[in-house]
Amino acid sequence: MIELPYNSLMVRGKSPSCEICWRGGKLVIFITGMCTRYSDCFYCTISLKKRESDVIYVDESLVKDENDVLRESRLIEAEGAGITGGEPSLVVDRVCRYIGILKENFGKGFDIHLYTNSVGIDQSSLKKLASAGLDEIRFHTWDKEDWQKMRLALDFGFRVGAEMPVIPEKVYEKKLIELVDFLDAVGADFLNLNELEFSDGNRSELISRGYKVRDDSGIAVSSSRETAIRILKYLEEKTGILGYFCSADVKELQVLNRWRRRARNVARSYQQITDQGTLLYGVISGDLAKLLKFKQILKEERCSFEISGGELLVPPEIIVEMKSMIKSMGLKGEIVEIAPIDRYFEISRTPIVKCEL
Repeated sequence: MIELPYNSLMVRGKSPSCEICWRGGKLVIFITGMCTRYSDCFYCTISLKKRESDVIYVDESLVKDENDVLRESRLIEAEGAGITGGEPSLVVDRVCRYIGILKENFGKGFDIHLYTNSVGIDQSSLKKLASAGLDEIRFHTWDKEDWQKMRLALDFGFRVGAEMPVIPEKVYEKKLIELVDFLDAVGADFLNLNELEFSDGNRSELISRGYKVRDDSGIAVSSSRETAIRILKYLEEKTGILGYFCSADVKELQVLNRWRRRARNVARSYQQITDQGTLLYGVISGDLAKLLKFKQILKEERCSFEISGGELLVPPEIIVEMKSMIKSMGLKGEIVEIAPIDRYFEISRTPIVKCEL
């Protein structure tokens, strides 16, 4: 077993799709909020807003049409996509349509994996997915009868495996050991284990069951990683398949790496890209006449700026370097940090020059 950065673990290797995810190169397509098994999965992280809503999101932005997906793919310089839900197999024709669109626009090497609880998986749906060009299918089910669908999927040439949360209880640990044996017996490719996490969608359920947050994390469930270690040790000793533990820290890394990619393509001339992939810029506000006067100074200095909502948006260093001038003119100066996404998400706002407006 290999200990990877960010508290993740690996036995023999991991799926090519996981490699791309690490780099932030996977587009995340939430293909539908519909699912018949929400009541079976107390740990489901999906927000209540999305549950049972037949909507599509790409990287947390609502999708109106296929152009939204193609635009986001280009902005993050995507190398592939993961299709999730809800339960994607309930809208398999929609899934196949988007697989086709992505492959047509970005080539056959654009790696696409699908998550499923197996509800809508059968010979017919698998044939459609194979024809569309799906590369990998990940099953998430505790039901042993459903496991047989993995055997069926192997006949279509996908990379096939299971992806399961690591619930730190003996009954679930035992089931995962049984799943390891099954995957090896049928010739599946991998088992992915996800660190159990608190989210807005499952917080009350996890708390009611007595789960606690790991000491060094804000969302990871205590003892989930320790349970994963035992399962991966068994997998390493008894099977020949790949085993990978994806920690909560890695999930955060994937988002940050995706932000870094997106930031390169959306940053305005006055915005500075941080190491975290966020965008930093200065905001000057106050009396309009004084703002227009300051704008003229910026033009003469050939500084980048933008006027928006009665404010001057400038490079962050301007707020610091011209602090005295901003103050002498009775203006207010702040440095703002935002996420590089379509929805305005402010991370921090730091006052640099304070004054009475």
